[in-house]
Amino acid sequence: MKQIIWSNDSFMDDKARVYYQNFQREQLEDDSYMVSDEEWGEEVSSWLDDERFNLDKEVDGVIIAFGDLGLWRGRRQGYQILGSNIADILHSSCDDCEWYGDSYNIRGRMSHHDGTNYVLYRVAKSREDAERIADKIYNLEIDEKGFRKLTRSLYPYVANVYGWKVRGRRPA
Repeated sequence: MKQIIWSNDSFMDDKARVYYQNFQREQLEDDSYMVSDEEWGEEVSSWLDDERFNLDKEVDGVIIAFGDLGLWRGRRQGYQILGSNIADILHSSCDDCEWYGDSYNIRGRMSHHDGTNYVLYRVAKSREDAERIADKIYNLEIDEKGFRKLTRSLYPYVANVYGWKVRGRRPA
């Protein structure tokens, strides 16, 4: 089951936009108020800031991201060592982003002009472990399955913030 943390699909959510516009009309006491595209974009982006605030929690270990990257020269794998704060996962320079839980892991999908990046966020025991794992990813010595075996899920930390159920461990 996909549990959305944040998605900029809200930019296209007409119901949410109308609800916001009606709320603003009441607040401003102006029935002719129309929300601009720029204002709506800022409002949806502020929701991402809210999620960063919600996820401003430390984990026991270091968060590392395994990426299946869509690049102009084809698909490649990559990594990023993020640190120990969950909110650090909620950053991207891509055009279209979403972060979600899949009942076992925390994942991200980020689209850009060359393709789509699929990211799996997990926790390594220490910075040194994260760097060793990153070397294995860089040298193509492990794939996502191997990455999952060397790390533990970030999902329970995020589930604790949102009150999601935590299921048993998924087989690697």
